[in-house]
Amino acid sequence: MKINRTGAWFLLLFFMLFCSGCGQTQSANSQPAKEKQVQQVSTEKSESKADSKTVNKTDSHHKSTASLPKGKLKVYFFDVGQGDSILIQTPKGENVLIDGGNNDKGDDVVRYLRQLHVSQLDDVIATHPDADHIGGLDTVLENLKVKNVYAPRVVNTTRTYEDFLLAVKNSRLKIKQAKANVDLGLQGASMKFVGPVKDYHEEMNDWSAVVKLSYGEKGTFLFTGDAPIRSEEDMIATHQDLSSQVLKVGHHGSKTATSQAFLDAVKPKYAIISVAKVNSYGLPNQQATSNGTLQAKVDDQTPQQYGKINLMVTGLTGAAYQATFHYKSKDTVYQGTAGTPLPVRISRAAPGYEVRIDIKAVVKGKTYTTHTSFTPQ
Repeated sequence: MKINRTGAWFLLLFFMLFCSGCGQTQSANSQPAKEKQVQQVSTEKSESKADSKTVNKTDSHHKSTASLPKGKLKVYFFDVGQGDSILIQTPKGENVLIDGGNNDKGDDVVRYLRQLHVSQLDDVIATHPDADHIGGLDTVLENLKVKNVYAPRVVNTTRTYEDFLLAVKNSRLKIKQAKANVDLGLQGASMKFVGPVKDYHEEMNDWSAVVKLSYGEKGTFLFTGDAPIRSEEDMIATHQDLSSQVLKVGHHGSKTATSQAFLDAVKPKYAIISVAKVNSYGLPNQQATSNGTLQAKVDDQTPQQYGKINLMVTGLTGAAYQATFHYKSKDTVYQGTAGTPLPVRISRAAPGYEVRIDIKAVVKGKTYTTHTSFTPQ
């Protein structure tokens, strides 16, 4: 899902995620001031609806399987134009800031934090040294009390990076290494780095810190910084659990990130691209948002007659598609959504007869097709 921003105005979307063991769905009413620069994602159970609000929120009431307290998990995506800045607030009142936008966005981030009555940050994560991620963090460090700072072990010679290091030093802090398997040790939720998984060379994006936030089984978020496909492949190879309900898309929707293999590993229900409406990079890249291809598979290629299969179509996440099942007796058409399993009962299928499934999706006037098959027993 794309968030386009221009100046102080941008699209506000309200997401309700489905969490097992939750109570009745409700939206919290915390709205800091009358600004329109803060987006918050919130999770609770039962229904899904859209609403335009000054603050967009996801609150997560969840029956924990890991002795987590009951309460609201809040995630805010700040409007910093072409860049990233994200605030996480746990039910225990812990505050974690990921990135701070570009050099000229530091004051905005501080203002957003104060609107939300945040005077102290438990953790600040600088995903990597690029200016559109760490540029505003020196201003944050100068204006708020910070307990811990995390960053990958990579250096840069830019003035922006030097300002960040000086601000950390002036705050009498030492940078803790952001790398796979490092746990932030939060009390109100689980937050653990899943990348980088190894040392890279000079390419800053390869080093991007990737962190997974979990609150119960389904209140899950994956924040990727600018991690490219190379880093995604390395994370997948470690067999970590990357699955998450919400994905902060890597590198602002660039074609250098968010591979199909990575999407298959994360299986997000929602995806957020933090990008300026007008930018010189041409982001988000159309190839990145549509993947340009369509793939399909069934979970059982030799099911029993009168059984059920699940058809999974990927490559154009969120796109509506038409699946035509060519049974021996007749054709049957089903409608589905790419990225979401489509359950189908196959009572009409004849044993031993291969059933071909033709899939077609039309996105922005362009037609995509693929096929798969199964043979009932």
